[in-house]
This record gives sequence, C-alpha cells and structure tokens, in this order.
Amino acid sequence: MLHTTLKSLTAGVFAATCAFASSATAQDTVLKYSSWFPESHSTNTVLKAWIEDVEAATEGRVTVEYLPKTVQTPRDQFDVVVDGLADIVIVLPGYTPGRFPVLEIGELPLLVSTDEATLAPAFYTLYETEIAPAEPFKGAQVLTTWASAPTHIATKPGPITSMEQMKGLKIRAPSATAGLVVDAMGAVTVQKPVTEIYELASSGIVDGTFFSYGPMISWKTKDIFQNVTVMPGGMGQSVIAVLMNQGKFDSLSEADRTAIMEVSGEKLARAFGAAWQNDEDVALADLGNLTVVEASDEFLAEFKQAIEPVEAAWVEKAKAAGLADPASTLANFRALLEAAQTN
Repeated sequence: MLHTTLKSLTAGVFAATCAFASSATAQDTVLKYSSWFPESHSTNTVLKAWIEDVEAATEGRVTVEYLPKTVQTPRDQFDVVVDGLADIVIVLPGYTPGRFPVLEIGELPLLVSTDEATLAPAFYTLYETEIAPAEPFKGAQVLTTWASAPTHIATKPGPITSMEQMKGLKIRAPSATAGLVVDAMGAVTVQKPVTEIYELASSGIVDGTFFSYGPMISWKTKDIFQNVTVMPGGMGQSVIAVLMNQGKFDSLSEADRTAIMEVSGEKLARAFGAAWQNDEDVALADLGNLTVVEASDEFLAEFKQAIEPVEAAWVEKAKAAGLADPASTLANFRALLEAAQTN
C-alpha cells in the first residue's frame, strides 16, 4: 500500500515537473541576432534599445542575443534568416542585384532633399501601404524597413563639378541602382558592400563612392575621400530591413507577436532615422578637413537628364515584379516626403 502511494506520488511529481518545464519552454524564447555592422555603430545602439523594449513588452518571455560572429556575409543575410541560421538579421537588398526590384524605389536619386529622420519613417509608411502586398521579403517577417540618408559624391580627386569629371573614375556603388547611376555618369562601377570600402579606398581600387557623412566616420574613410559634391535631392540611398525568421515569429504566442510589432514597425524605423541623422550631424562637425561643394544648376541639369533611364528602368522592373502602378507609387513616395518635410 505504502509502495503504491509512493509510486503514485513520484509519478505525480514527475508529471508536474515535466509540465512546468514544458510550460517554461513554450513561454521563454531566445532569438539569435546576426549583426554585420561594427559593434559601436548606431544601428546596433538602436537595436540594443529595441531588444530591451522587446523583453519588457513580452514580460521577459522573449529575449534577443547577439551571435558571437556574423553568420555568412552581408550579402547572404536574407538567406540566413529564411533558412533559420539566425533568427534576426539586417538585410541591405541592394547587395543582391535583381532579387528585390520593388524595393529599389528607395535607392533612386533625386527623391527629395530631406534628412534621414524624415526619410526613414516615410519609407516605412510607403512599404506598409504600397510595397508590402508585393511581398518582396516573402519567407521572413518584416520587423521594420527604412531608407538611409541621401548620399553625396565622395572622391579622392575633385571635388567633382561636372559630368565630364566623372568619366573613367572607379566608383564603389552600394547597390544595383547606384551602379546604374554611376554608369549613366560615365564612371566605372565597382559594386561592393560597405564592409569592404576601407580596403577598396586605401588600396586605390576605387576613386570614390556614394556616401553620406556618417559612414565616412563609421567606415574610416574620412582621410581618404576628402572631396564631397552634394547633389540636391541626393545621389540615392540604401534600403535596409530588420527581418525575423517567419517560422520563429509564427511560433510565438499571439500576445508576444503583437507586443513585438508594437515596438517595431514605424517606431523602430523612426528610431533608426533619428540615430542615423544624429550620425550625420556629428560627422559633419567632425569632418573639417573636407572640401564640400554643391552641384551647380548646370551639373544638376546634366545629371537629371543622364539618369532619366534609371527611373524608367525601375518602373518596368517593379511592374514585372508585381507592383500594380510603380509610377504612381513613386509619385506617392515623393508626396509623402514633401508632406513630412512640412510637418
């Protein structure tokens, strides 16, 4: 009798322990983040704050940990997250030409002269309202996406004051769209990720790049590219996205999915925009050795004419990729930026 009672008690304790363990496992999730930005970069600063927000919003049920090293290369990050090699990644679509044609709208030059703090949330709004239905990131959960600061022509020779001076220069392009712009200007495109820019610049492989001011500090090229030409409206931007493995996101409770998205989306895009614009302001104050000129009206007119085929090519690619009316979407994007500037 005593033996039977002890046996039943032991079985009950074991079942309760298993139930508790199962419950804890179901509730507690650790997400692995693969970062290819430098540890000190403001992108990681923003994400560290976001990680704290996620933990608070989910009452500690979801936490995020940095992996000790980047999984694969910056170009591979979309496959990394879709294949589950990491749970959260940052993807720069321009690093994989032709794979995300709809998103190239955010890479086009001469959109509107605006700052990063305005551009970032405006691009997220455009994504949510017009681009998301085309599912450019199918297979991953979009936590946020934004467009970075408009770039300038940063070169060793220069400053560049005419289209003629661009001919034959080797220019690092951050995206396929930027490559088309470089080609249209008569320069030679070298399409490489930003992680390689210091080696490319210091070894003389490239004569310049399209850069905003902040990256000149972040990627240590301020003493190499000492000439900057500012084109009103910008030479283009990079589209960036924070993505999560779809299966991992779907495995979370509905409450936790909702909580995560409440601290992501436009709120996170706005945080990135503010941080990157601060980088621009700080960098500009620290770049006293630069020679900075603004493109003349004549140079701007030549440039506008040269890049007309770039915008037309995007409209055709985006339509083929499933965007119903790309020309209208582009007009709406410009309208969003104009409205944001006046608010």
